[in-house]
Amino acid sequence: MYLSIVLAILDIGPHIMGGERVTREEWLHIAAPLVAVIGVLMACISYGFPTEKVWSRHLVIAMFALIVVYASILGALNLIHHAIMWRAIINGTLFGGASFWYFYFKPSVAEYFRELANRDCGMN
Repeated sequence: MYLSIVLAILDIGPHIMGGERVTREEWLHIAAPLVAVIGVLMACISYGFPTEKVWSRHLVIAMFALIVVYASILGALNLIHHAIMWRAIINGTLFGGASFWYFYFKPSVAEYFRELANRDCGMN
């Protein structure tokens, strides 16, 4: 995620948001802040899963929710093209919904996180 920001700063490669080419300045102004925050969330998720942290699944959902909220706000303020906004909202909703089902409703995965939560509560 951070490499994409560095590449944009150095003006290397195409700058794309929502499948559409945008200017370097537009990408840095609009996409880079979201990419930076998602990078932090991804790092936390990457730490949380192998160390069996209960909160890790919540961060996955938060990441997709952030994309939807960010795109909605920027679209409402007419700071991004509505095609980009709708693509982000649809993708965030679809992938977030699939992740929500997987982490909270798929029986084996939901049970795994319940066991982690029970184990963590037993430690206190």
